[in-house]
Amino acid sequence: MVQPFNNHSEANGGGDRPRNGPLPTAPPLDAPANDGQLVEFLVLGNKENYAVHADRKAILDSNTGLAQMLTGGGAGDSKHVVRGVDRDNFVTFVRYLETKFIKFDSPTHTLEMLELATRYQCRQLEIHCVKELDSNLHVDHVLEVYRALWFYNSIATPKAPPKEPKRRSRCPRAQKGAAGHSGPLTPEEYFAALLANCLQLIDMHAEEVFGQEAMLTLRFPELEMIVKRDALQLSSETVLVDLLSRWSLEDCKRKHVDPTTENRRRALGALCYAPRYLTMTRREFDAARERIELLDPAESQLVGDILTSGMRRSASNLTPEQQALVARFRAPRPDFPLLPVPLSARSQPRNYPKKMRKAAEEAERARDGPKKGCCNRLLLNCCSVFACIFD
Repeated sequence: MVQPFNNHSEANGGGDRPRNGPLPTAPPLDAPANDGQLVEFLVLGNKENYAVHADRKAILDSNTGLAQMLTGGGAGDSKHVVRGVDRDNFVTFVRYLETKFIKFDSPTHTLEMLELATRYQCRQLEIHCVKELDSNLHVDHVLEVYRALWFYNSIATPKAPPKEPKRRSRCPRAQKGAAGHSGPLTPEEYFAALLANCLQLIDMHAEEVFGQEAMLTLRFPELEMIVKRDALQLSSETVLVDLLSRWSLEDCKRKHVDPTTENRRRALGALCYAPRYLTMTRREFDAARERIELLDPAESQLVGDILTSGMRRSASNLTPEQQALVARFRAPRPDFPLLPVPLSARSQPRNYPKKMRKAAEEAERARDGPKKGCCNRLLLNCCSVFACIFD
C-alpha cells in the first residue's frame, strides 16, 4: 500500500522513512516541471479555479495582452490570474498562440474566440476569425454575427472600402502602391467589411431573415440599420410592414407600456416611413393598415388616393415634405443588392450570378461618375473577363 508523503512524521510514530520502497521523484501529472520555460495562468471560475500551462516564449513572442501580462508581472512570476473567461476557450486561445493553429466548432464558437482575440489584442486571430465567419456566413446565424459586430465597431453605416484614392493618376506605376491596399488591412477594417457582408446577405434573403424570431429582439439602432436598406429583396412591402408591426408590439412589451397605435408608432419613429407604400396595391395597403397604422391619417389618405386612382397631385398642392415623401414611397428597390466585400471564398464575385455582377458594375460606374481613368477601366474589364472564365 502506498502511503501519502506526510505520513512519516514523528506525529505518526516514526522519524525515519521506510527503506523498502522507492522515493517518488517525478512531479504529479497535473503540475509539470517548470524550469522557466512554462508559465501558469490561473483561470478563476465560479466554483473552482483551473491552471493552464503555456510555453513562455510563445506567449512573449505573440505580442498580445497575455505577453504584456507576463512582462508587467516581473520576470520571476510564473503564475498569472485570468478572470471572466471560459476555460476551454482560453486553453484554445493559448494553444493557438503556441501552434498558430485553431479549429472552430461553430459560428458561435468562432464569435467567442473573436471576443478573446479582441480582449487580448491578438490581431492575427481577429482577422482569422473574421475570415472564418465570412466563409461560413449563412442565413441561419447571420443575425447572431451581425449583433456581435456591434460590439467591435463604433457603428456607422458601413461603406464599401475605396478601391483607389480620390485623386487618381493615369500612370500605372503611380497606382501600383494603391493597388496593394485595395482590401481591408486592420482588424477594424475587417470588422466593417464583415458587417457590410452581413447586411448584404440580409438584403439577398430579406424575407427569410425577417421571419426569424431574432429580428424581434434587435435593439432599435440594429433594426434601423437593416430596415433602411435600399436593396432589400422583398416580394412585397407588406413583408416589411409585418416586421415593423411585430417588432413594435414586442418593444411595447419590453418597456411595459400599452401597445396602442400611438405607442407603437413612437417606438418605430422614422421607421414608419421605411416601406415603399406606393409600390403596393390598394388591397395590400388596406390589409397593412388593419395590422398597424404606421402613417398618420393625412398621410394614409394621400397614399390611398394615389393608389386608388393613380392621381398625381400637382406640385402646388403638395408641401415639399409631401413631395419628398411621395418620391420615397414610389422609389422601386433595385433588382439586385451590391456584391459583398471579398473576404473568403464564399464572398468572391465569381460565386454570384452574372446579372448581379453586371448590376454591381453599373452601380459602381454611377457612383464614380463618367470620368474614369483608362487604367481603372482596363482593370475593370480584366476583372470581368476573369469572372466570366471562372463562372
